[in-house]
Amino acid sequence: MGKPIVGSMLDWSGLLKDFFRQIDDGTMTQNMFEAVVNHKVVYPKIVKTALGAIGSRTAKLLSKHFGKRIKVDSLPEWFTEENLAKAEKFNLKPVFLPDEEIGENRPLKNWIKPEPWFYQKIKEGKIAKDSALLKRGWYLADFTSSVDYDNGVQVYPNDPLSPIIERLRKEGKIGKHDKTPTGSRFAIVPKNEWPLVLAELAKELWLKSEQIQLERYVEFNAIGNLYDENRGKFNSWEWFNDSFEDSSRLDGGVRGDGGLADVHYDSSGHRHAFVAGRPLVSFSK
Repeated sequence: MGKPIVGSMLDWSGLLKDFFRQIDDGTMTQNMFEAVVNHKVVYPKIVKTALGAIGSRTAKLLSKHFGKRIKVDSLPEWFTEENLAKAEKFNLKPVFLPDEEIGENRPLKNWIKPEPWFYQKIKEGKIAKDSALLKRGWYLADFTSSVDYDNGVQVYPNDPLSPIIERLRKEGKIGKHDKTPTGSRFAIVPKNEWPLVLAELAKELWLKSEQIQLERYVEFNAIGNLYDENRGKFNSWEWFNDSFEDSSRLDGGVRGDGGLADVHYDSSGHRHAFVAGRPLVSFSK
């Protein structure tokens, strides 16, 4: 059975009961009924209950995995029906990450842990010392499915980022390899090109550009273990936001090398036909 997607339309199940109750008991006026069914107004109680269900459902999921009671923060004000529908067009869905460390020796139920190399490089100081620590807060995670590497011509299926990437390439702001499809999120340089893509996405969502970055490796790992069962299931790489030493960046997530456990590094100035990336929108305080 697949992981439940927090914030999906499944959270609305059963919430229409109150709507019909008000019809039955006569508290809903004719004008209000017509406004609701014609989508001129949003039925407030349904929206409030649905958004509240996101928080309670997430707390239960996190408590199960971490083996203790996990409380989630109140939802950000940005999480309105209109804004979440806008995010959904980019396959961005609400997730909550607690301030928990995915420690090397910490037992976690049904969790694919990072490979030992990751923890060794933290000890050596080549990766930031807090690289295994999740930063508490609500996020919008990218649930777009990846794809297997195919000699550089692969594209994420039905990728909502494609129009942004294609436009930036046509404007000459980001490059590609000869075989790279114009709308592919592969072959984008993490150091100076991915920030341009993320800035355009921020404009689409009416958010500040600093709220959107590539995922840190520990975030990729946690979201894959908690929310998105498609992570680490493909033979292609993803760039992460973690710096490695002075001029490199973490990447990984390859099925053949361990999937969610897989992490390596490469130069942040390289353009690779086999490495993509995914945005993470932060509402962390």
